[in-house]
Amino acid sequence: MSAPRTLQTAPARTAPFTVTAILVAATAIVVLSQLYGAIPLFAPVQSAFEVDSGAAAWVQGAFGIAYAVGFIAWGPLVDRAGPRRVMLIGLVALTVTTALTPFAPSFPWLIAGRVLQGAVAASFAPAAFAYLGARVASERRGLSISVLTSSFLASAVIGQIVAQAVVGALDWRWFFWGGAVLLVLGAAAIRIVFLPDLPALATSAHPFRVLGGLLARAPVLVLVLTTVLVLGPMIALYTAIGNTGVTEGNTLLALRASALPALIWAPFGNKWLGRVAPGRRLVGAFLIAAVASVSLLFVSGSVVGVGIAMFVLAAAVAVAAPAMIQVLAGYAPEARGSITALYTCALFLGASLAPSLVATADASIATTAVAAAIASAIGGGLVLLSQRRTPEN
Repeated sequence: MSAPRTLQTAPARTAPFTVTAILVAATAIVVLSQLYGAIPLFAPVQSAFEVDSGAAAWVQGAFGIAYAVGFIAWGPLVDRAGPRRVMLIGLVALTVTTALTPFAPSFPWLIAGRVLQGAVAASFAPAAFAYLGARVASERRGLSISVLTSSFLASAVIGQIVAQAVVGALDWRWFFWGGAVLLVLGAAAIRIVFLPDLPALATSAHPFRVLGGLLARAPVLVLVLTTVLVLGPMIALYTAIGNTGVTEGNTLLALRASALPALIWAPFGNKWLGRVAPGRRLVGAFLIAAVASVSLLFVSGSVVGVGIAMFVLAAAVAVAAPAMIQVLAGYAPEARGSITALYTCALFLGASLAPSLVATADASIATTAVAAAIASAIGGGLVLLSQRRTPEN
């Protein structure tokens, strides 16, 4: 199979690490907060448009599915147009759709706006990964990617915290308008700070043919499907906890915030985690996530107990997410861009479908905890199955 179109990997200039890492992480949080921040908006949207809870959950699901599918289109475009250019185009388009979405006159129009938001927001992740891979010095590249991955995970909590605070103080629509302002600032900063795009290398391989070839490999297909289970169980449990009213107001806000350190610890533990092979690290993270999920059956009546269980679950997710992309890249080092597109698509598809499933089934914390534990255990088993012929992982 021919190598996919890639950016030049030895640029004459390298990006300043600290400002680049901070800017890409902050922008990632703003972009992804538009996905996860929808969870606290379910109740006010349900009231504003007089829809049931299952329908209201699609405020998050519609964005998320469009976001996940969008990676397949934006990933190849990044290779052709350049990551900085794609980031700027995507952020401008996301700013416009984010500002206009809350003006929706009816619920179907709101969902249409969320679909457009998700589709253009999908431009950021593949462009950010590509920019870091091309412009950050090789000795800092792994750390920069770990920072970006942790920012995506942190947004799962930060987005909910910000949205809940907005709902408590203002009309829910201000979550979108405030986000649009932050997106403008992010685009302006990237325009000023990021280095110009490098010329791309020519290739005869069609990008979608590359994707098809990767999915034809059994281990890659199994791992891509397993990636759906990395983030989905945690988001499902946060949805169930919020829906059941076990914790409310400031207590729920504190519960969500308490998991934030667990989601961003991975870059700081990078040296220690690197001593464990990615495959084993991934299996261990899935098993810890299963144990943390099932423990909610015994502590659901205690806010402290729920907080500890969710903290452990979040820490496991913070290990599993970067380990999964490392394992996948090991199967296709010649197609890292395409592998990243498949990985991010599956990761956020799981995160997007989970709240809708919980809301539609009106699932309790106990039911969701059992389902999350089973899903995580299956994830660990599938990773082991995919690596039967690659014991070095």
